[in-house]
Amino acid sequence: MRLSLGTGPLPRLLAPGVPDWIGADGVRVGWALRDRLFLRTGDHVDVVELPDEIEEVCATPRRWTVALGNGFVRVDPATATVQELLLDDEAEPLATHAGEELGLFIEVPEHRLLRLADGRPLPLPDAALRTRWIRPWATGIGAVWIDLDVVCRLGARVSVVGRAPSTEGLAVGPEGSLLVAIKGDAVVAAPRGLTVRVGLPLASETARFSNDGLTVLAAFPDGVVWIDLTTGAVRKKWEGAYVPVGFAPGPVLWDGERGTLVDAAGAVLLDGFAGATPAMAGPVLAGPGGAVWDLTSGTRGVADLREGVCATDGERTVHVDDTDVRVLGGARFPHRLCGDEDAVDAARLDGDMLVVATLDGEVGRFTLAGAPLDRTHQRFPWKAAPAPCPEGVTLPTEDAESVVAVGDTEWPLPADGAARVGNDLWIWSREGALFAVPG
Repeated sequence: MRLSLGTGPLPRLLAPGVPDWIGADGVRVGWALRDRLFLRTGDHVDVVELPDEIEEVCATPRRWTVALGNGFVRVDPATATVQELLLDDEAEPLATHAGEELGLFIEVPEHRLLRLADGRPLPLPDAALRTRWIRPWATGIGAVWIDLDVVCRLGARVSVVGRAPSTEGLAVGPEGSLLVAIKGDAVVAAPRGLTVRVGLPLASETARFSNDGLTVLAAFPDGVVWIDLTTGAVRKKWEGAYVPVGFAPGPVLWDGERGTLVDAAGAVLLDGFAGATPAMAGPVLAGPGGAVWDLTSGTRGVADLREGVCATDGERTVHVDDTDVRVLGGARFPHRLCGDEDAVDAARLDGDMLVVATLDGEVGRFTLAGAPLDRTHQRFPWKAAPAPCPEGVTLPTEDAESVVAVGDTEWPLPADGAARVGNDLWIWSREGALFAVPG
């Protein structure tokens, strides 16, 4: 299925929301949302349907390999089709390697490397350390250096070629490139065996390699650094709320504050990644893509809502995250409902009062000017009632695949709500993605 980023009768992507993963392969940008892989080329976005929830993606221009809850698939990005499928209901996929025959760490507590080409498992040394991905854009990490190129291409027995004691992480790139973070410093081992100290505390699980394996983007505590692996020199640093995405064809970064993908110069490549839990009332849809949308005119108003929840009564809109309340066009004030392991779960407008609930049942009431009224605890926090579904539209349930039925037509899109806007049907997901299909 192909979505259009512009106007016209084709399905349109209005906002991607907050996906589970964002990356690039040197040609195109892609992201994962539940069991759908979105590949953007030019002004179009192809949607690839996959048989299970996406856990991790390894992207190259010729082939994207996706780790699922029940196995692995290979996707041809040029045709947006699934080429190969290897399913294992007992597998727990953790990490990927961008080789010709992709290798993956699989299954716990066993240490095994799987050849996707034939499904033949190869044992890993017991010293191999692994961890689950910790961010939507993260890869698996380990502390043992293995010649994955030999293992994956030739099927040779696993042999350890080096270890990094006290290692925080190891990321594998094209041609066997390695980026190893060792306590507050970074050691880079390029394909040619060059090892240098960059002098920055890099997060190796965020490493994004260029196609040729000669440069890499990696996050440090205050931004992103672009490293030349042939010399060890830092080409450029970006300070701010940036996360490495990849190269398409130059560096692509995710701006967490604005919810945009930007290039090396800061120009916006694609926006709408700043999501909030959608809220709909009357002619207002708040949340998808970090914006407030007018369902009467089909236009977007405020476009900088961060990840959080929204409440609206059709006239007023309030955005709440884990620290702040923002009344659009009005007051902005902090709240102290959330602890270290808690988060805002829902919000609603009740006359001139705002009610906010957290995941553990903490409920606070505030005036729209910011004055706290009272605070209680409910074992089962209330949920905002979902908006009614338009006639003739069927949304997927929790147990069903991500398909929206509009009459006799089915659209392979994840959806939790829908509304008719002009001649289109707008479909949105709880992650803040928003699509428009001919209605």
